[in-house]
Amino acid sequence: MQNNQGAATQEQSINQENKQETRLCNACMTFYGTAATQFYCSKCYQIIIKETNLETNQQQQIVQEIKQQEEVIKMKEDPSKCKVCKRKLGISGIQCKCEAYFCNKHRLPEEHQCTFDHAEKAKQLLIKNNPLVNIKKLEQL
Repeated sequence: MQNNQGAATQEQSINQENKQETRLCNACMTFYGTAATQFYCSKCYQIIIKETNLETNQQQQIVQEIKQQEEVIKMKEDPSKCKVCKRKLGISGIQCKCEAYFCNKHRLPEEHQCTFDHAEKAKQLLIKNNPLVNIKKLEQL
């Protein structure tokens, strides 16, 4: 029994020594780091953590963009279902100017958060169809 306790205390002391072990920082070679900080000093360790967080955030953004692109492709691929409620459309499907298909309930732009700018399109159409009137031409008539 005493041998077991002696072996256990030796393991604990070895583990504590390993945890307490310090080395010069791998990056700056100025300060000391521990095994908990992968032998980086606290300053270098914080910088490395921030860099890895930025990299993972960028990777997550790329993944989200890819998913959004896939959703757009799926939306264009399946015109037989309403984009909002996924109801089968048959011949009653209505295509919006945002190029998605909707049922009669969700056909209005307010009902499906339309990405097409209807107001800007209407302004451009008015500008095209109604040329400016020149005052000098009116006076001559």
